[in-house]
Amino acid sequence: MSQRRSGLLSGLIVGFVAMIIGAAGYAAMATFYYRLPYEVRWFAGDPTFAFPVACCLLAGLILGLAMWTVRPRSLLLPLLLVLYAFGVRAIGGVAGSMGFVVERGFPLSSLDEQLVFGAQGVWLAIRSSWHFWAAVAAAAVPAFLLSLVRVVRVRRRWRAEDGAASHRRRGGGEPVADATEPEPEYRAPFEPLQPPKPAPTATTANLFTPRDPVQD
Repeated sequence: MSQRRSGLLSGLIVGFVAMIIGAAGYAAMATFYYRLPYEVRWFAGDPTFAFPVACCLLAGLILGLAMWTVRPRSLLLPLLLVLYAFGVRAIGGVAGSMGFVVERGFPLSSLDEQLVFGAQGVWLAIRSSWHFWAAVAAAAVPAFLLSLVRVVRVRRRWRAEDGAASHRRRGGGEPVADATEPEPEYRAPFEPLQPPKPAPTATTANLFTPRDPVQD
């Protein structure tokens, strides 16, 4: 049987694509959320907190469910998806700040300058804002748990398949008996197990029996 792959590379590729989708969704939310009616924006509280957390939660679900399209069995993958969850918030925050500037009609003198400005804003949020880490946690928790469940199920299934394959190689349906184990003695039902009786040999002479002169 060929060596099975861990699925780490395919999981990372699929996870990267899912991270880009989540970051694009976050950037779109940061760019256009102010167009929503006032009642909708403030329905769940502060929109600068509720919208990023809700968007990152959706991105985390996308990250976790993306792992169900592949068959990874590396336990390192769920930990790496936590970094992808961080990337959703960081990349989406930078792209969202640039989109917000363009959407509101502010002059965009240079793309490089705006990119640096957005990166500085994200770095400041990393250092000082718990809202940022709450959004990262909202994306990381479902991504980690869903991918971990997928990895554990794949590992359990492959372990069962390997066990069945090795059992078939050993001799088919029934397990192979040990050659050194003695074959059990056959006995009828309800018959107690007794050691075999010794075969009769020559009659033993009794010293106290008088001798018969005719026979002797």
